[in-house]
Amino acid sequence: MYQILYTQGVLPLVTQIDIKTAEIILRSAEDAGIRIIEFAARSADAKDVFTQMVDFKVKNNLNIKLAVGSVLNVADAQFFHKAGADCIISPHIDAETGKYCIDNHIYWIPGAATLNEVLYANKLGAEIVKLFPADKIGGPDYVKAIKAPFSSLKLMPTGGVTLEETNLKAWFDAGVDCVGIGSHLFSKNVLAHLSYEKAFQVFKQLIEIVRKSRTK
Repeated sequence: MYQILYTQGVLPLVTQIDIKTAEIILRSAEDAGIRIIEFAARSADAKDVFTQMVDFKVKNNLNIKLAVGSVLNVADAQFFHKAGADCIISPHIDAETGKYCIDNHIYWIPGAATLNEVLYANKLGAEIVKLFPADKIGGPDYVKAIKAPFSSLKLMPTGGVTLEETNLKAWFDAGVDCVGIGSHLFSKNVLAHLSYEKAFQVFKQLIEIVRKSRTK
């Protein structure tokens, strides 16, 4: 899973969508070359929507991994794992959730803000750690600072990462392995009127700008 994240360089995030929009996103993302996408489970119907997303993926034989984000406890981790999630992502570190994921061979990405939290997540078994909220805890300069003594840290900043090439380049130059992008990718208004063509264009542009931003 890490290799997919590293190669793609970005984890697109969507949330609070209905199944019709989810199907558009899944098909367009797969066609554009996206191999993993995050569905943040923040709405009351998130479990139902995700279950339908998995059914759609299987029926259409889509070559895309499904990560579920905003997982706050082990009970929800268990549900989404059994429903077909390939990866569980949290905004925080919950040792019980981490143990469940590792024991059941499901990729686990916890969220952290401080260096000690990142190291603790690694100790619990997390290979890559989500820095959250990345723009509020120091941005790319913070990444450079904590990677100075711990150069092997694998980090995915989320929160405040934009689609501007200068912003993305700053993160990659600082040494992150992947970035997470949510609201800057699809606004609520765009999601409300999303077409396959628009979604495909967004994903293709995302792949291209990430590629340019990583070029030294």
